[in-house]
Amino acid sequence: MDVDLLRPGTVPISPDTLIGFEFLLDKDLLLNHLQKLNADPSPTDLITKFYDATVMTLRNKIEPENLDGVEGNSEVKHPIKNIALKILSLKVAAFLNWNLSQIRSLPFKTQISLLQDLMYFTSEEKTIMEIPNIEQADTKTASPQFLFALLLFHRWLLNTSMHRVTSNWQQRYGMSEMSPADENIICCPENIEKTVTFLTDALQWEDIPPMLVCDCFNMPTETSEGLDFEWTKGEKVSREEFCAQICYDLGTCFFYREEYELAKQYFNKCYNFYRLVAHQNGFCSIDRSILEKYVQACDSTSDFGAKTLSEQLNNSVVNQFVGLTAVLQADNVRKEIPLVHRLNLELDVQGALSSGVFTVARDLLYKVKALNHIRCVLDRKMFNEFPLTNAKNIDSFLWGLQTNWRAHQESDKALLKNYLLQVIIQGVVPELLNRIRSNEALANIFSKAELQYVAKQDTADDIPDSLFKTESTLMDFPKKRKPRMELRLLERQLVGTYDWREIKELLVTMPLMNLGTTVWEINPQWELPIPLQSVIKGLPRGFFQDYSYVLLAKSREQLFNRNWNLALELLIVLDKELQSGPANILKLLKMVNWEVLLIQITQLIEEWPRSNVDKSALANACEVCFQTNDSVLPRAEVIESCAICLLNLGRWEFLLGYEKKWPMFDITSAIALACHEIVKNKCSKKFSKNLWDLVLPIFAPGTSQSKRSNDGANAMKNNLMSVFLRLKDSWCLTVVISLLTRLYNIFKDETNVELQVDYMGLWPGSVSNAGSYNVKATSEMLSEILTHALKEYPFNVPWLRLMGDINFANANYKISMSYYLKSLIICNDYFNIPVRYDDHVTRRMIKCCQALGCYTQAAVLCQFLEDPDYSLAFRILGEQKPCNDAVDAYYHCFWDTNILEFLIHIHNRRGEFQRRKCATQVIGMLELNSSNNEEIQREASNLRKSIFLRALCKQYVF
Repeated sequence: MDVDLLRPGTVPISPDTLIGFEFLLDKDLLLNHLQKLNADPSPTDLITKFYDATVMTLRNKIEPENLDGVEGNSEVKHPIKNIALKILSLKVAAFLNWNLSQIRSLPFKTQISLLQDLMYFTSEEKTIMEIPNIEQADTKTASPQFLFALLLFHRWLLNTSMHRVTSNWQQRYGMSEMSPADENIICCPENIEKTVTFLTDALQWEDIPPMLVCDCFNMPTETSEGLDFEWTKGEKVSREEFCAQICYDLGTCFFYREEYELAKQYFNKCYNFYRLVAHQNGFCSIDRSILEKYVQACDSTSDFGAKTLSEQLNNSVVNQFVGLTAVLQADNVRKEIPLVHRLNLELDVQGALSSGVFTVARDLLYKVKALNHIRCVLDRKMFNEFPLTNAKNIDSFLWGLQTNWRAHQESDKALLKNYLLQVIIQGVVPELLNRIRSNEALANIFSKAELQYVAKQDTADDIPDSLFKTESTLMDFPKKRKPRMELRLLERQLVGTYDWREIKELLVTMPLMNLGTTVWEINPQWELPIPLQSVIKGLPRGFFQDYSYVLLAKSREQLFNRNWNLALELLIVLDKELQSGPANILKLLKMVNWEVLLIQITQLIEEWPRSNVDKSALANACEVCFQTNDSVLPRAEVIESCAICLLNLGRWEFLLGYEKKWPMFDITSAIALACHEIVKNKCSKKFSKNLWDLVLPIFAPGTSQSKRSNDGANAMKNNLMSVFLRLKDSWCLTVVISLLTRLYNIFKDETNVELQVDYMGLWPGSVSNAGSYNVKATSEMLSEILTHALKEYPFNVPWLRLMGDINFANANYKISMSYYLKSLIICNDYFNIPVRYDDHVTRRMIKCCQALGCYTQAAVLCQFLEDPDYSLAFRILGEQKPCNDAVDAYYHCFWDTNILEFLIHIHNRRGEFQRRKCATQVIGMLELNSSNNEEIQREASNLRKSIFLRALCKQYVF
């Protein structure tokens, strides 16, 4: 026969190859195949193939020739072939003794289908159960086979929730189509708690359900009128085996939840039950060695036979170093513990002694170091520092030698003897040889030849000390004096110190060396503003010039590090020094006082509003700084800081009445004017246009006439931002935010993304040629200033809503939801008081939910409007789009019966009977009865509003 390998269907099928439908025809074929040594396909592959075949059957729309009497619910219909394939899958799972590790290796949807089918066939009602919404059955009246199915489901749910943490996605589910949202729903804390409760109660069952085996499931035939299962053939499970497996599942769950006390209790129960199991029938799938490791991890004192030295060491450390020296002595013989762990142990003991958390023997640290030193000698790695010249060290060292000498091998004894001989010959420890010979355990370790060799070395010429020195201490003879090196050392001390006394001594010492260096060249990070530099350089060369420069530079360095006290201390010391100096330093003295004022202003702004600075005195000092008439003027940075300080402290009248001498004064006086008007007029009049005229040009379209105009706009923008981002007063921030919001709305000119904030209407309502202005730059500046404002006032509701509006306009819907919900949390005391109507925020939240694909959330929010928008809610619920929220898990948040009736109708039309049932249960609640009085209806809606909004906060805020 000619075979073409490239053409499927021309290769002959092997006689051993099994076709899927053959298992349907021969009822003994499945068991014979599974009992093979290396069955191909494997049991789990068979289950996957069977369920894939059922999917293909439904996809090809084969006529559903139903088995009469099979389906309790006439609405759910399955072809006979699919029923047979499902039963085959259950028979394979029964052959595997319902082993969860094997079941979890299946694709996730196959796992779900397998468990659903098991509960379907074992239930009396023959209803399809939707995972994880399994109704709690009465364990006293339920059939044994259904209890076994429920038990398997809850064990699977517990194991799935645990392994989703400890394994990665592909290892858990392979080719899974499960989305993270489905995973979160199935393994949510509520379902896990239900499962833990069920399994805990199962330990108290009087009757243990039998384990279902292959013979329990009978295949349908062409002559059968219904399904006939033989549940009595189930294999009996002993109470010990049953309880051992359940305790093991609960123990592993609590272990990975880090509830170690509960895990310890269940693991101990499991171990006790496991020892009592006389015969295992496959229900219990516990590895005893792993169980013992779990018990030891929860309780280090547990004993399951001989432990390794590493385990004994860990137990000793946990139990306050009890028996530590015995472990180290044994390790010196067996050499199991890594040397690095033993050296780290010295630090642990030393830390315990210094902390005083618990009490240990005083000589423990010496003994540990001595035993580690012996181990270093044996490993020929002298890592630890253990000077034998210390009397306590040599006593501990001899103690460590004598305790284990007889247990050492001959090679180890030779290493230790050579080390002792070297120490004796070097004479590091006086009378060491006599101490060894007087010790009973060590008296005979040296032979006569070795003692004679030592005696000869004592009478020989003395060895120079330099031969015993290390490389670092060898060259310790007096060195030639190097002035340049000494100067570098002094400069390093000058850079590192902030003690003004030490600085003064160093500056007196350094010029005496006559090396021609100046302090200006020492540290390139010491930079002073140009006015200060020019004044200091104008001083005569000498101590005052250097001292002033260093203290000013170090003070400025500490200002940038926000070490206000040290920065002020250095300037105050300099001020006192200058007051006692020559008369030609009056100009520098005034500038130092202004630098002190700058530090105090910066401290006030950075620590706002909790600063300890005297605000009234600081405001007066700022006004005095403006009113100076001397030839020496303050620096521009000082003037700007003073103006911002007066703005934040509410001294607006002074800024309005003062003559504008500096360019920055236009901005601060314009803000002061707006703040003064808003407080004086109580929002009854529009703002003056001073600030408007300053801000508007920076967003104007760029001109091609000259680069100078663009540079001027950028410089003005930088000046504005430097002022705006240092504003702390709420009125000042309100004025700036309302202005930028107004400009954004005018430039954008889109009603559906319009921003809303207080006092916005007090600014002009139009701008000529508004479409040509830079909307993006306006949005960025507003967002930056609003972020700064919310850092200072995080509970300002209008600003939180405005931040939500900005993100909504920029299509950042998730962030927008977060800010809207934060504003609602503050307004409604985390929904402990009735939620007030706010149609603007509610409609924006509805649009955000729609954009995020959370259509059920959007429909629930339609009820929050003052007049519920039924058309919008019906349109949202009627569209068949992929939904990214919990869908029917939110149905209990509906209180409007019109929407609930629409839900029931739409689910019935689509054949979604489980969701229809959920909506029916909700509408049947007594508090939603339309005949109730208004108070009951209002209470029902308020309760559901608070539950729903808290659920949204968990998703978007927390």
